[in-house]
Amino acid sequence: LRENDPVKRMPNGSYFLTRYDDLVTAYKNTKVFSSDKKKEFAPKYGNSPLFEHHTTSLVFNDPPIHTRVRRLIMGALSTRAIAAMEGDLILLVDSLLDRLDAKKNFDLIDDFATAIPIEIIGNLLGVPHEERGPLRDWSLAILGALEPVIGEAAFSRGNTAVTDFLVYLETLVE
Repeated sequence: LRENDPVKRMPNGSYFLTRYDDLVTAYKNTKVFSSDKKKEFAPKYGNSPLFEHHTTSLVFNDPPIHTRVRRLIMGALSTRAIAAMEGDLILLVDSLLDRLDAKKNFDLIDDFATAIPIEIIGNLLGVPHEERGPLRDWSLAILGALEPVIGEAAFSRGNTAVTDFLVYLETLVE
């Protein structure tokens, strides 16, 4: 693709960029290449919790909203903060590997890989360990609703997940 079709037009009208310089240009020029998905998501989500969530997230916004939100979370994701997480991450991976070693059969995704982001995000948000159970299901339902086409069941699960997660976060903050 880089050699023959570096800026590929996809069937849905979007572009697939394969060269670094093209990606940087698109990323930095938010006037031409917007991340704002309000127009795209309105027909899909209507006035729903999924619409509100996905159109106010860091990922789907341009400056100045993107810049403001990014500035708020920069401290938690600074080089120093990431380095400070290393020890706990090593302990987590070691304990997960020990659990796998003790099992006769295991599923690498369910028994290992999914635990890592849940623990990291749980730590960042200050979620007590005993309350982290629903985090994965909420995130799968919310992110699953980003598929190009979703059915009514996925739409309903996504909206319920957004609502339940927000209620949980409000309780946690209190």
